[in-house]
Amino acid sequence: MRKKEVTMKYKSILASALLLFASSAHAVSGTEYLNHFMNKVKSLKAVFTQEVVSDQGKITQTSYGAFRLLRPGRFFWEYESPAPQKIISDGKNMWIYDIELEQVTVKPLSQALGASPAAILTNPKSLSKRYTVLEKPPREGLQWVELLPKDKQGDFLKVEVGLDDAGVQAMDLYDQFGQLTVIRFRESEYGVPLSPSIFQFVPPKGVDVIGKPR
Repeated sequence: MRKKEVTMKYKSILASALLLFASSAHAVSGTEYLNHFMNKVKSLKAVFTQEVVSDQGKITQTSYGAFRLLRPGRFFWEYESPAPQKIISDGKNMWIYDIELEQVTVKPLSQALGASPAAILTNPKSLSKRYTVLEKPPREGLQWVELLPKDKQGDFLKVEVGLDDAGVQAMDLYDQFGQLTVIRFRESEYGVPLSPSIFQFVPPKGVDVIGKPR
């Protein structure tokens, strides 16, 4: 091989290596995606699937439903199957309506931020106060972060959140009993107009109400 050809081949390899390095150096981290989602995305409309996996690795429950988020502090999380339930935050209170039991539980949102996957995503200031954020390796085509609760008495040992450049796409929640709750969002629409009325809740007549709203 001629000296000129060797030089050209070497330059080509070097250029490819530099491009690969530059691409890796500018890859967006899960923390950057999370910060963008928490601070820039004001609304979200999606459907979700949810699986509960036992400590033995068996799927014990599968459900699906609809999700709406409107910052600051408002969300609508509806389980359509197998047991219909609504979890709604109006920005001050979180309402949990079990339709089959005809029972509503209400508590101040500030006391309920660790009790619902949706509540974790409502307020960036509360997120940083309540969780330590760590980077996780990419998987499922997403960048991942791990949220470690600063309050060790909460519902979850840790929460892993999968994101892309649009926003949150997945959540894995590990509870105190060794169970894993796997949530995947789809048909997601970010920054869409949502009526505040979606996040208002009035208990239906005849249902039992546990707790008092603020």
